[in-house]
Amino acid sequence: MSGKRRGPGKEKRRKAWGAYLELTQAARWVEEKVRMPLRVFGITREEFRLLALLYQEGQMSLVEAEGRLDRGRLSLRETVQRAEEFGWVRMGKTRLPSTAPESRARAEARREPKQGREVGTVELTPQGERLMESLLPKQETIVRSILGELDSRELATLTRICRKIRQDEKFTEVRLAGALIRAHKEFENDGLASDAGTEPE
Repeated sequence: MSGKRRGPGKEKRRKAWGAYLELTQAARWVEEKVRMPLRVFGITREEFRLLALLYQEGQMSLVEAEGRLDRGRLSLRETVQRAEEFGWVRMGKTRLPSTAPESRARAEARREPKQGREVGTVELTPQGERLMESLLPKQETIVRSILGELDSRELATLTRICRKIRQDEKFTEVRLAGALIRAHKEFENDGLASDAGTEPE
């Protein structure tokens, strides 16, 4: 039998790469289908995520929205301001109730705003609520049609896998940094690093 045998490490990397390609292709395909009604309503994906969160959860602080949507402060503020200009949301302020010192320490560890201080808030306006009442059923219908081939067990498995991929962000970042370092060393060992920056004559 000819040909090189794959070691367990190389085989796992090959499968991981194949899974990555399938995951990203599926995500792009789903995202394109879900965006169709958003274009009709003139809403961006990030605006829709914000409006859907507020529709389901009600008023919340901007800091909490940052965490729930996994957005940076500047990026979220831009989305909120655009939604406010269209009349979909309104911003306000509220003062958080004071808590015991140990509760403040836990809040700081979770990147929550300090208790007892004034924070910015955001909530849907009546116009924003009417918009979501019209838009959400359309989005849900599209999602059901896209995932209609999956049964309940498959949907639960898909949800569990997606959560597992991003369950520990800090640990993932450490592993990613290590992988980048190893990849760069392999790149240098193969003599590609020096060649990459050299223009052909």
